[in-house]
Amino acid sequence: MFEGIKNAGALFAVIARIPLRYPVMIAPLLLVWCIYAPVTAYLYFQFPWNETPLPAALALTFATLFLFSYVISLAAFVLLEQIRIIENGGEPGLLWPFFTAFWNSVRSLHVTLVWALLWFILTIAEAALRPKQEGHAQEPTAENIARLFSGADNTSSIGALFDALNKGVRMIAFLIYPAVAWERHAQPIRRGLAVGRAHKIEFATGFVLSGLAAGVVFVPPVIVFILNDQTDVPFPDWIWFSVIVYCALAWSFTVLLEQLFAAELYLWDMKWRQACEAAAAAGKPAPPLSAVPRPSILDGKADLLPG
Repeated sequence: MFEGIKNAGALFAVIARIPLRYPVMIAPLLLVWCIYAPVTAYLYFQFPWNETPLPAALALTFATLFLFSYVISLAAFVLLEQIRIIENGGEPGLLWPFFTAFWNSVRSLHVTLVWALLWFILTIAEAALRPKQEGHAQEPTAENIARLFSGADNTSSIGALFDALNKGVRMIAFLIYPAVAWERHAQPIRRGLAVGRAHKIEFATGFVLSGLAAGVVFVPPVIVFILNDQTDVPFPDWIWFSVIVYCALAWSFTVLLEQLFAAELYLWDMKWRQACEAAAAAGKPAPPLSAVPRPSILDGKADLLPG
């Protein structure tokens, strides 16, 4: 167990530096935010849910979650292609990785559909279990929008539980996608889940560490809201717009960490499977993951074949 925690900690320490070395990697998720934010704000503040028949509301909810799942998946595939380019000595861009990512996203639509379905089920369960909110802000003011995207209005234990469940589903999807992009595996779901089962402690530790990172990067908006609540003078809109922009960067950074952790863990598993096959051929026992040199896109070594 402790070895698995150590493995994940070392891996997370490396991936936390990757966005600084390759800031272009965050661009796809910022583009996702440009879709996610206005759709979410409209549905939260302005869509007439009370006047919409239940079947139509459920259909709209699922369609929205499928859209979000797809665009986040597309961004994940762009990242995986950028990693392939780096691993083979190139500099990651956006245009060529996008074309390759698009076809990979089409090939993995069944995975995205399962993700959206699980997200939908969790959303319905959360809505059923969450206490009815009193004084829900209906006006899409700059402050209310900033509160929405900072999570300031979602601090209940039920909300935290379902956020964690959704994060777990999302990270499992990120662990499946390398099987599509890097190995062209015929059964990517089975392969991705096998990687998660083989390295349960590493995956769980990465889950916790990425959650802690998210908590840290969202501290500044919390401070702004505390200061605002303790003064009688309303903050100007430019402060709330700055909070919204910060939340876009913070959300993109935290999801990028999840994607990078899953990708690097999968890459390490690929090297470990190769070591296990070599050990079996030599009649030796399979080595532990920690005995296999940990690959990294920052080490300058090619660990992926061109694709």
